[in-house]
Amino acid sequence: MAEEKKKKGFLSKLGFKSKDEKRAEEAAKRAEEQKRVDEQMAARMAAINAAALKSARTMDGQDETETSDEEKARQEAEDQRQSEIQAAKDLARAKQLAEERAREQTLKAEREAKVKAAKEKAEAEAKALAEKQAALAAERAEAQRKEAEEQAKAEARRKTEEDAALKAAKDAEEKAALLAKTEAEAKARAEAEAAKKAEIARQEEAARKAAEEEAEKLAEKQAKEAEAERLKQLAEEAQEAERRARIAEERATREANEREALAKAEAERRAKLEAEGKLAPQVEPTPVRTNFLDRISAGLRKSTSRMSDSMAASFNKRTLDDEALEDLEDILIASDLGTGAAMKVTSRLAESKFDKQITDLEIKIALADVISEILTPLEKPIVLGSIKPQIMLFVGVNGSGKTTTLGKIAKRFTDEGKKVLIAAGDTFRAAAFEQLSVWGERANAPVMSGKLGSDAAGLVYDAIDRARREEFDILMIDTAGRLQNRTELMDELSKILRVIKKQDETAPHHSILVLDATVGQNALMQTEAFAKTAEVSGLIMTKLDGTAKGGVLVALSDKYKLPIHCIGIGERIEDLENFSAPVFAAALSGVADEMSE
Repeated sequence: MAEEKKKKGFLSKLGFKSKDEKRAEEAAKRAEEQKRVDEQMAARMAAINAAALKSARTMDGQDETETSDEEKARQEAEDQRQSEIQAAKDLARAKQLAEERAREQTLKAEREAKVKAAKEKAEAEAKALAEKQAALAAERAEAQRKEAEEQAKAEARRKTEEDAALKAAKDAEEKAALLAKTEAEAKARAEAEAAKKAEIARQEEAARKAAEEEAEKLAEKQAKEAEAERLKQLAEEAQEAERRARIAEERATREANEREALAKAEAERRAKLEAEGKLAPQVEPTPVRTNFLDRISAGLRKSTSRMSDSMAASFNKRTLDDEALEDLEDILIASDLGTGAAMKVTSRLAESKFDKQITDLEIKIALADVISEILTPLEKPIVLGSIKPQIMLFVGVNGSGKTTTLGKIAKRFTDEGKKVLIAAGDTFRAAAFEQLSVWGERANAPVMSGKLGSDAAGLVYDAIDRARREEFDILMIDTAGRLQNRTELMDELSKILRVIKKQDETAPHHSILVLDATVGQNALMQTEAFAKTAEVSGLIMTKLDGTAKGGVLVALSDKYKLPIHCIGIGERIEDLENFSAPVFAAALSGVADEMSE
């Protein structure tokens, strides 16, 4: 103690302060600072309480303007006194809470100090014990060398483990401190980053709005330029189409004249032979009208034959095992039926026929059942509503048969006594109006058209207006064929739909997608594109008689579940029939052919 006092005295003479003196000064400074903070807090609380009392009197209906200056001063003094009393109470409570927190922190520090002292004591005892054991081991080293060596090794291992444990504990403490520091720094950085991002976002939003305005102006300019280029291209395409149509018409006329000349020569030859008695008069056979099943079976012959031939070659009394099921699934997928329908057929056969002999007829029957199950819920003839005019929009790609299909349906409605107006919305194809005019004459329905390359949406607007004025029952709108991957053409179709909806929010009452069966799986992509743009309400599939890909209607229906109105199996008017799922299933699967044999 005397040495410590001498040391402190020596340090004081040199101008240095001990730790206790520094702590005392720091405590004095903190007390002074706390006193100043308390005084400021008391002043604030007094002001707040005074304002609160004043506000309370105002809310209680006191009018300051009607109170005398003396009374007002008295009230303010009283308010000041009450606020100071309340502030003193609040300050005392705050000090009490601070002292309680300080006591808690002191207790926590004492507990940590005790734990640390206990830990140090345990380490010291362990170290003393180790030294004692080492001394005893040295005394017995001469007599028990092996045992001493083993114990020394064990002791070394134990000590190593203890050192490792102590090091691990120390590392853990350092990591915890580093983690806490890192978290605090990360929080500060995150807050700064958030503020910076908010400012950047505000600037980006302003820049985005400016860019959008600039982009709109640029897009408008580009749209005008694209429209001019498109009109030019369409005009060129129209001229080319007109030239091809003229060549085709000339070829058809030439072929018709040749056939007529040959028929006339043949008739003259037969008449001469009959007059000479060398040939009996020819009696024309009475035409036999086949039913729809016979006609659709004939129309789907290409689709059916390829699938039937493959099944007949693979399943002639063959045992239905896993390999056979895989072969069948491949055949059905290759026939454009789609994976879903193929898996349903193979699953159904596997349940009842697995590991048994099976014929191609049994497979055809199962296939017909699955096709019928998929398609039957989608049978939906075109049914007119009560709103007049019923607006029917026909959409699809080039060459799908939209115009021909529209004409056939128009003829059907006029035969039923309906008043039909046709709008030639394909203003870009030179032969479109002529083709519709022919169908209009057949159906006894007027056809509205515009100039070549004119705005189709404007024509549609005028057609709706006329249909209302002249009380037509149905307005049928043909549209230009457009590829589903040409955005600008699909945008024009969207424009037509917007014009229709401005005239009638419930229209179009029927948006019919006409698909060409010969395109096979490409019909799936067409359906997806037009369903989004044209609000397709139903399908008509044409040219089933000219393709081996008729099974695509099953894949299409299994995926999109769109109603099927009609199917086309030929060029004649009667070859467009209302869709029947059981009949189609029997024809496509080949069951109808088996029944007719």
